[in-house]
Amino acid sequence: MKEKPINIYWTHNANNDEYIDFSSLYPKPKILFKDIRSHKLDTVTNDSVLACPAVSNKFKKTLVFESPLSCSYEYDFTDGKQDIKPTSEAFIGHFIPRPASLDFGPQILFDLAYLFFSDEPLPVSFTAPYFHKPEYTKYGTIFAGEFDIGQWFRPFNFEVQMWNQKGEIYLKEEEPIFYAEFKTQRPIHIRRFNKTTLLDKYSTENVTSSHMFGRGQSLFDRYNRFNRIGMREKILTEINKNLIDEEPFIL
Repeated sequence: MKEKPINIYWTHNANNDEYIDFSSLYPKPKILFKDIRSHKLDTVTNDSVLACPAVSNKFKKTLVFESPLSCSYEYDFTDGKQDIKPTSEAFIGHFIPRPASLDFGPQILFDLAYLFFSDEPLPVSFTAPYFHKPEYTKYGTIFAGEFDIGQWFRPFNFEVQMWNQKGEIYLKEEEPIFYAEFKTQRPIHIRRFNKTTLLDKYSTENVTSSHMFGRGQSLFDRYNRFNRIGMREKILTEINKNLIDEEPFIL
């Protein structure tokens, strides 16, 4: 008997704008397993590492998200400075979200943010690319993280921890910027939706819950409150009204 698929929904989390649609900054993701198989040698047999279930099961449930354009920046955080400026004509917006957490470099948040949701509890792990060699990882990396996208509705931001207090960083178009691994063996249907003002309010409420309920909440506390107030049903109702009419990704 086939297992029922889990529906996963995603969209960009760019700020709503009356005149601009930011979809051009958010290309569709790729499936890691398919991307790696495109480089397979013709001489490879079934003994290939790609046939190993420990590898293939993981790669088949991992999506690759890519940079929408090539751009570069210089930054300087020495001697109390907090300077960052683009050095390319085209660039992605950027800012410093908070004081540095580590002594070897600042964190730079780029204006690339994504919203994920699922119709059932589902942990998702976000990591820097480990099976590609993107240019930006010479200069910094994202923090790996994991949360349940069926029990917490918050954006994932492309935020880079720099290796040095002063230097440069380059992003290249079509190079991976992060992976999203969905922690399930069940089939997955991945669908896009358009973010609305109401969904933006729901997301903001989830992110800022610590302002209302105090800092130090565990993920379990957040998930428990999310379920007690029926937040999943509210979010799914609005997402289903705003699905994009296209064939879903199937993992």
